[in-house]
Order: sequence, then C-alpha cells, then structure tokens
Amino acid sequence: MKSYKKLINESSLSRLWRHNEEHDCGALTAFRKGSDCGEGKIYSKKDNQKRNKSLLAKLKVKGYGVTTLQGSYPEGGKTTKEVSYFVVDLNDKGTLEKDLLKLGEIFEQDSILFIPKGAIKGESKAYLIGTNRCDNNWLGYHKKEIFNKGKMGYDSPIYTSKVNGRPFVFESIGDEVQSPQTGFGHWAMHLMANHDWENLDV
Repeated sequence: MKSYKKLINESSLSRLWRHNEEHDCGALTAFRKGSDCGEGKIYSKKDNQKRNKSLLAKLKVKGYGVTTLQGSYPEGGKTTKEVSYFVVDLNDKGTLEKDLLKLGEIFEQDSILFIPKGAIKGESKAYLIGTNRCDNNWLGYHKKEIFNKGKMGYDSPIYTSKVNGRPFVFESIGDEVQSPQTGFGHWAMHLMANHDWENLDV
C-alpha cells in the first residue's frame, strides 16, 4: 500500500512538474481565519469551503488549469491545514501573476505563490507575493520572498522553504479539476464565479 501511494504521488508530482516546464504556474487558497485581518468575523469550515468554491469558479472561468493541494500555512502565530489550488496558465495568456494577486486581495490572503515557467528546473525562481496590508502579514503588501530552492519528490513537499523562520509547505496533491462539458455547465460556472461566496452552497 505504501509503495502504491508513493507511485500515485510521484505520478501527480510529475504532472505538476510537466506543467511548469511549459507554463507559468501559481498557488493560492481562499481559506482564512476571519475577516478584517483575522480580527473580525471568524470563518467557519463551511465558510472557507464556500470561499474556495468561489475562488475555483473564478479561476476556471478565466481558463486556467487547476489542481487541488493539501497544504499548511502559518497564520496568526500557528500553522493551519488548508485546501489550496495549483493554477496553470494553460493558454499562456501571461496574466496569471496579475490575476492571482487580484484574487489574493479579494479573498484577504497574506500572499500568493507564483512559479514562473521553468522554475522547477532552476531556470527561474518561484516567489511569494504579499496581498494584504494587515499588520500581522509578516511578508508585507506586494513584497516578495524568493524561493531559492524548489523540491519535487515523494520524500519532500512540492515547495519547502522558510519565510521569516516559518515553513511554507504543500504536502499532497489532489485531483485536477475538470471543466464543464456542457453549455449549461459553463453557464452555471460563470454564475457561481459572479455570486458572492456567502450565497453559494457546499
């Protein structure tokens, strides 16, 4: 069973590796402790699931490839588990970084991860970019923290680094999210992307 899981995980890693060999990639989530820099309304698990559903719809209507990730992230002095999205600019529009920054701000994120084409082979550098002005955002608004090393393999996470002494880790890879196959499916996805997350069902 362990070797079977290893085979699946390495296959998934290989898929993401190939994406970055050919396209710009990035990662972000809509999970958050609460509004107003974590000092306002506390978001429940269901709230965060709704927020991620909204984020996913917004990414898919822009034509990006999306794969789910299980990750951990430092927030509010502790490390929390969350579902994130690995995003691929499949059509090479060149707007991925700009779109991720905008969505990071909309969903009150501390930062997003941008992985330029070829970063996984050492041809460029992946980096975090701060996306809010909260006092407790240790990165800072639109400030960058560059990953000097990118790792891919079963025994190490996709990206492992320390930012101000805190680890930033994606731990496991889920499924690639498929686009709708019918006109009504695309219509529903666009409607979902334009709804406020609070009005979505999960």
